[in-house]
Amino acid sequence: MAKDYFKRYVWLLDTIMQHGHITQTDLSDLWQRSALNEHSVPLPPRTFHNHREAILDMFGIDIKFDKTLGYYISNEDMNANGIRNWLMTSLSVNNLINESSTLRDRIILEDIPSSQDYLRAIINAMKEGKMLEMEYQNFKDTQVYNLVIAPYCVKLFKQRWYVAAKPSDHKELRIYALDRIQGLRQTLRSFTVPEKFNAKEYFANWFGIVHDEENYKPQMIRLKVWDRQRHYFRTLRLHDSQQEVEVHDDWSIFEYFMAPTWDLEMDLLQYNDYVEVLEPLSLREMMKEHAQNITDLYNGKWDE
Repeated sequence: MAKDYFKRYVWLLDTIMQHGHITQTDLSDLWQRSALNEHSVPLPPRTFHNHREAILDMFGIDIKFDKTLGYYISNEDMNANGIRNWLMTSLSVNNLINESSTLRDRIILEDIPSSQDYLRAIINAMKEGKMLEMEYQNFKDTQVYNLVIAPYCVKLFKQRWYVAAKPSDHKELRIYALDRIQGLRQTLRSFTVPEKFNAKEYFANWFGIVHDEENYKPQMIRLKVWDRQRHYFRTLRLHDSQQEVEVHDDWSIFEYFMAPTWDLEMDLLQYNDYVEVLEPLSLREMMKEHAQNITDLYNGKWDE
């Protein structure tokens, strides 16, 4: 029964967001025709208002009412919390798939392998303020390291989950990939996240998960993006600081303020000759070096 109610809550939120504003009568009619409503029963006003209260309690989302337009969810409520927006997007897709059960074999999703084994344990430790014992193995070597960490925050980046944590023997935060964890146990040791710590600000000037203030400094980055590739940049921003500052017939200039880290280099390489680094010079030279290495590789120079 609880599972059925949860599906209703998700359906309600998704339907209201899709319509912008909607009356209770229209909601009831749509619910009667929904594939999730096995018995095609209407949605009585009292039940709807009970669901509103449950949604506010469960998701922190207030379904508001306008006498002229009907029920709605304000953009401020959704945008005020990044995880709430991400959650509702995910639930909305899940709801769409559930309502299209006959098409499930034609809807292909990307797998996130690292989320199942350790994400729940890390979030529980964050919630309870408990440190974790962790066995961790880098991809670059075979040694397994035993660590005790205080998990500050988690981040999803390119289908991999990462945890920013402070090791017990280190003063600074380190980033660990969940798919490289070999074992994880919650300890009885408590920790407190400093009040001044803000996870979004911590990553704000960084491209992905590399946060290395010793070797990299945030700075202005300018990219020349050619032809149709700029349309992809417009619809899926490379970084929150992105600004399109010049538009020409065949190319555009995009500016960013972030650190020119190696994970940014790796990402830019995928665009081949559709993206040219203009500034800073250090990043431009690194991209030229990568291009030369690729040329040497395919010319067989590495085999000599």
